[in-house]
Amino acid sequence: MNQKIWIKIPKNINLNSHEQMKFTLKKQNHKQRVLYCFNQYILYGKVGCVPKKYLKLDFDAKFEILYSQKSRNGDEDCLNQIIGISFNLDRENRIFSQKLGGGEMQIKELRDFLRSRINQYKFHDYFRVLKKIGKGNFASVYFIERIEDGEQFAVKVFSKQVAYGEENGKESILNEIKIMRELNSEHLMKLNEVFESENFIYMVLELLSGGSLFDLVGQKKLFQLQEVQQLLAGLLLGLKDMHQRGIMHRDIKLENILFKSQNELPSVVLADFGLATHVNQNKYLYYRCGTPGYVAPEVINNKDGKLKYTSICDIYSLGLVFYILLSGRPAFPAKTYRRMIKLNREAVIDFSIKQFENLPDDAMDLLKKMLEKDPKLRIDVSACLNHSFISDVARKMEDTEINEDSDNDLGQTDERSDVGKRINQINKKYFVFEASKHVNSPNLSSDDSNENIIQSATKRQKEIDSTLLLSGQSPSFNAKIESIGSVHSIDIYSPQLSHQSSPAVKQSKFGLNTQKGKQPVLKHITKN
Repeated sequence: MNQKIWIKIPKNINLNSHEQMKFTLKKQNHKQRVLYCFNQYILYGKVGCVPKKYLKLDFDAKFEILYSQKSRNGDEDCLNQIIGISFNLDRENRIFSQKLGGGEMQIKELRDFLRSRINQYKFHDYFRVLKKIGKGNFASVYFIERIEDGEQFAVKVFSKQVAYGEENGKESILNEIKIMRELNSEHLMKLNEVFESENFIYMVLELLSGGSLFDLVGQKKLFQLQEVQQLLAGLLLGLKDMHQRGIMHRDIKLENILFKSQNELPSVVLADFGLATHVNQNKYLYYRCGTPGYVAPEVINNKDGKLKYTSICDIYSLGLVFYILLSGRPAFPAKTYRRMIKLNREAVIDFSIKQFENLPDDAMDLLKKMLEKDPKLRIDVSACLNHSFISDVARKMEDTEINEDSDNDLGQTDERSDVGKRINQINKKYFVFEASKHVNSPNLSSDDSNENIIQSATKRQKEIDSTLLLSGQSPSFNAKIESIGSVHSIDIYSPQLSHQSSPAVKQSKFGLNTQKGKQPVLKHITKN
């Protein structure tokens, strides 16, 4: 029923916008059809005629690449000749599809265009699973390898049954995917593509092997001023891309700041977009969210959700990270969750500590401007990048590709800071909050057997439950991942395991943990 795939072009589509690609393919009856590919839709028509139908590139549209035959070459996976593409549309509780034939190079180009815009089928045709590295309430994480070229990624696998059963569960996943597809910066974690099956969603993510800023701070890392400039400039360049697109992150913290490579501070990457949102969105899924100790005052004090705030809230959160890098201590030191919330709400920051006595004036000036309590007076991302403290470093990073072979000296360590230890103590109780809904916050822990696993994608948050002990360089994600799973049969890749399906994920244990007296993953703030 092809007519259900391609529908009449609505009047509000801008047909004068520049098409990105054009393909001539064949229907199953060998009649030719032309596809005019735009950023958010595809126009469809006969050769030599004005197209009259279109397909909107949204979450309901999927595609699948068609092969002459899928086979195995001995013990190795292989893909045979590409012969076409199948468009699929989930509409009116039914799946409609249309197959179109074309040359291999042509279909590959079309796939490259589509995979950054809509979901596709047949994840296991393209990737082999090397190791299971995390599991949670409705998601699991795998270390994977692309069959075509051996490139390695991390994949976050959602169970639809569990995720969609949560309040705003489906909306949250769709929002995260949509946000990540819009981003384009060397300093923001990349979403390569998304696959979907009847029961699962697969987010194929950039593999980040350099650990987190939380790890470095926890090691009592003594940052040199030049290193602080590199870190801050890289993160601001990432925020610049987000803010120019009208997107705010809302959960900037040490755990969500990762590195592409070890010992390379300029490779810094901002990760975890589970709480990101468009500033101009009419209604936020979560209006008061983030991590205590890193939240802008206009966000943490927004109890009823009536106050609108902007992406300038990210500058405050990054300013709190900046404070830690310069001083080795948090701006809101607290031993309890309630105390942390109280200090964060009050947003009174001590700039007179001894660690700041010998800092350059321009460093202190930028820090104070980023931590301005009034968002209307706070410095924005462009002004930060042009500030004398980091402007030269930022320009060099923006104009020059990161040299992956460089070896930045991580510097010395000393006893001046126990911020990592103190943050861990807080984390063992509560770290992430969202006052407007009752869902578990995702988190991931690791065990000794996973210390040498390559770090993949996002670190959602460190320890929350005291039974989940954090160590090493474990990849973590924001998809309710709460513990590293035993590798068991997915330990090291073998041909026999390459086609195994992602297992179903157990239902949430949130209620059970609460009954046993364990502290919930998500702490709801009570009104005073």
